Amino acid sequence: MHYIIDGYNVINSSGEFSASSLEERRNRFVEFIQSGRSSGSLRNSVTVVFDCKSKNPYEAGEYNKSQVGDIEIIFSCGILSADDIIAELVDESQNPYEITVVTNDKGLRRRTSSGGAKHETVETFLAKGFKTKNIKRAKEYFDNNEKDIINKEFIKLWLKR
Repeated sequence: MHYIIDGYNVINSSGEFSASSLEERRNRFVEFIQSGRSSGSLRNSVTVVFDCKSKNPYEAGEYNKSQVGDIEIIFSCGILSADDIIAELVDESQNPYEITVVTNDKGLRRRTSSGGAKHETVETFLAKGFKTKNIKRAKEYFDNNEKDIINKEFIKLWLKR
Protein backbone atom coordinates (compact mmCIF):
# COMPACT_ATOMS: atom_id res chain seq x y z
CA MET A 1 0.00 0.00 0.00
CA HIS A 2 1.23 3.50 -0.81
CA TYR A 3 -0.07 6.37 1.30
CA ILE A 4 -0.10 9.82 -0.30
CA ILE A 5 -0.77 12.43 2.36
CA ASP A 6 -2.02 15.98 1.91
CA GLY A 7 0.46 17.31 4.47
CA TYR A 8 -0.95 20.69 5.45
CA ASN A 9 -4.49 19.31 5.41
CA VAL A 10 -3.44 16.83 8.10
CA ILE A 11 -1.41 19.14 10.33
CA ASN A 12 -4.03 21.90 10.12
CA SER A 13 -6.85 19.46 10.96
CA SER A 14 -5.32 18.23 14.19
CA GLY A 15 -3.95 19.75 17.37
CA GLU A 16 -1.53 16.82 17.69
CA PHE A 17 1.18 18.70 15.80
CA SER A 18 0.90 22.13 17.37
CA ALA A 19 4.17 24.05 17.66
CA SER A 20 5.47 27.59 17.51
CA SER A 21 6.58 27.35 13.86
CA LEU A 22 5.28 25.73 10.72
CA GLU A 23 8.60 23.94 10.28
CA GLU A 24 8.32 22.36 13.73
CA ARG A 25 4.73 21.27 13.00
CA ARG A 26 5.93 19.57 9.79
CA ASN A 27 8.80 17.91 11.68
CA ARG A 28 6.46 16.55 14.36
CA PHE A 29 4.18 15.14 11.69
CA VAL A 30 7.06 13.47 9.84
CA GLU A 31 8.31 11.98 13.13
CA PHE A 32 4.81 10.61 13.76
CA ILE A 33 4.84 8.92 10.35
CA GLN A 34 8.41 7.66 10.81
CA SER A 35 7.32 5.77 13.89
CA GLY A 36 5.48 3.52 11.41
CA ARG A 37 2.30 3.55 13.41
CA SER A 38 -0.03 5.62 11.25
CA SER A 39 0.37 3.84 7.91
CA GLY A 40 -0.76 0.55 9.41
CA SER A 41 2.39 -1.35 8.50
CA LEU A 42 6.05 -0.54 8.38
CA ARG A 43 6.10 -2.04 4.86
CA ASN A 44 3.71 0.58 3.47
CA SER A 45 5.34 3.43 1.57
CA VAL A 46 4.48 7.03 2.38
CA THR A 47 4.63 10.25 0.36
CA VAL A 48 3.76 13.56 2.03
CA VAL A 49 2.96 16.53 -0.21
CA PHE A 50 3.09 20.14 1.04
CA ASP A 51 2.24 23.40 -0.73
CA CYS A 52 5.16 25.81 -1.07
CA LYS A 53 4.60 28.58 -3.57
CA SER A 54 7.70 30.36 -4.85
CA LYS A 55 7.77 34.13 -5.42
CA ASN A 56 8.13 33.74 -9.18
CA PRO A 57 6.33 30.64 -10.46
CA TYR A 58 8.19 30.77 -13.79
CA GLU A 59 11.58 30.30 -12.11
CA ALA A 60 10.66 27.13 -10.26
CA GLY A 61 10.04 23.61 -11.50
CA GLU A 62 6.89 21.68 -10.77
CA TYR A 63 8.00 20.36 -7.37
CA ASN A 64 10.96 19.41 -5.18
CA LYS A 65 11.42 15.90 -3.78
CA SER A 66 13.46 14.77 -0.84
CA GLN A 67 13.67 11.76 1.47
CA VAL A 68 13.44 11.67 5.24
CA GLY A 69 14.19 8.08 6.10
CA ASP A 70 11.71 5.98 4.12
CA ILE A 71 9.29 8.88 3.66
CA GLU A 72 9.21 10.80 0.41
CA ILE A 73 8.56 14.51 0.99
CA ILE A 74 7.36 16.71 -1.88
CA PHE A 75 7.03 20.50 -1.79
CA SER A 76 5.09 22.08 -4.63
CA CYS A 77 6.74 24.95 -6.46
CA GLY A 78 5.62 27.29 -9.15
CA ILE A 79 2.30 26.69 -10.79
CA LEU A 80 1.26 23.28 -9.36
CA SER A 81 -0.43 23.00 -5.97
CA ALA A 82 -0.11 20.06 -3.58
CA ASP A 83 -3.55 18.88 -4.76
CA ASP A 84 -2.35 18.94 -8.38
CA ILE A 85 0.72 16.88 -7.51
CA ILE A 86 -1.31 14.31 -5.54
CA ALA A 87 -3.77 13.95 -8.42
CA GLU A 88 -0.86 13.58 -10.85
CA LEU A 89 0.77 10.87 -8.71
CA VAL A 90 -2.48 8.91 -8.69
CA ASP A 91 -3.08 9.40 -12.43
CA GLU A 92 0.47 8.32 -13.34
CA SER A 93 0.48 5.29 -11.06
CA GLN A 94 0.50 1.88 -12.72
CA ASN A 95 -1.61 0.54 -9.87
CA PRO A 96 -3.76 3.34 -8.41
CA TYR A 97 -5.83 0.80 -6.47
CA GLU A 98 -2.81 0.35 -4.17
CA ILE A 99 -2.85 4.07 -3.25
CA THR A 100 -4.61 5.58 -0.25
CA VAL A 101 -4.94 9.37 -0.29
CA VAL A 102 -5.16 10.88 3.20
CA THR A 103 -7.11 14.16 3.20
CA ASN A 104 -10.33 15.80 4.32
CA ASP A 105 -10.38 17.90 1.13
CA LYS A 106 -13.54 16.83 -0.74
CA GLY A 107 -12.34 18.32 -4.02
CA LEU A 108 -9.11 16.33 -3.89
CA ARG A 109 -11.07 13.18 -3.03
CA ARG A 110 -13.21 13.66 -6.15
CA ARG A 111 -10.15 14.27 -8.33
CA THR A 112 -8.35 11.13 -7.18
CA SER A 113 -11.29 8.72 -6.85
CA SER A 114 -11.79 8.55 -10.61
CA GLY A 115 -8.23 7.23 -10.88
CA GLY A 116 -9.05 4.36 -8.51
CA ALA A 117 -7.32 5.52 -5.34
CA LYS A 118 -8.77 4.75 -1.93
CA HIS A 119 -9.32 7.53 0.59
CA GLU A 120 -8.86 7.92 4.29
CA THR A 121 -9.88 10.82 6.48
CA VAL A 122 -7.30 12.63 8.58
CA GLU A 123 -9.03 11.46 11.75
CA THR A 124 -8.93 7.78 10.71
CA PHE A 125 -5.27 8.02 9.69
CA LEU A 126 -4.25 9.64 12.97
CA ALA A 127 -6.36 7.26 15.07
CA LYS A 128 -4.47 4.28 13.63
CA GLY A 129 -1.24 5.85 14.83
CA PHE A 130 -2.39 5.81 18.45
CA LYS A 131 -3.57 2.18 18.53
CA THR A 132 -1.69 0.11 21.09
CA LYS A 133 -0.86 -2.71 18.65
CA ASN A 134 0.68 -0.24 16.18
CA ILE A 135 2.78 1.35 18.91
CA LYS A 136 4.05 -2.12 19.93
CA ARG A 137 4.81 -3.01 16.32
CA ALA A 138 6.80 0.18 15.84
CA LYS A 139 8.88 -0.52 18.94
CA GLU A 140 9.63 -4.06 17.79
CA TYR A 141 10.87 -2.92 14.39
CA PHE A 142 14.57 -3.42 13.72
CA ASP A 143 16.66 -0.84 11.90
CA ASN A 144 18.87 -1.92 8.97
CA ASN A 145 22.03 -2.07 11.07
CA GLU A 146 20.39 -4.50 13.50
CA LYS A 147 19.09 -6.60 10.59
CA ASP A 148 22.61 -6.88 9.15
CA ILE A 149 24.01 -8.04 12.48
CA ILE A 150 21.27 -10.65 12.86
CA ASN A 151 21.70 -11.87 9.27
CA LYS A 152 25.47 -12.28 9.79
CA GLU A 153 24.81 -14.30 12.93
CA PHE A 154 22.40 -16.56 11.04
CA ILE A 155 24.92 -17.06 8.23
CA LYS A 156 27.54 -18.13 10.79
CA LEU A 157 25.12 -20.53 12.47
CA TRP A 158 23.54 -22.04 9.38
CA LEU A 159 26.46 -22.06 7.01
CA LYS A 160 29.10 -22.57 9.72
CA ARG A 161 31.40 -19.88 8.36
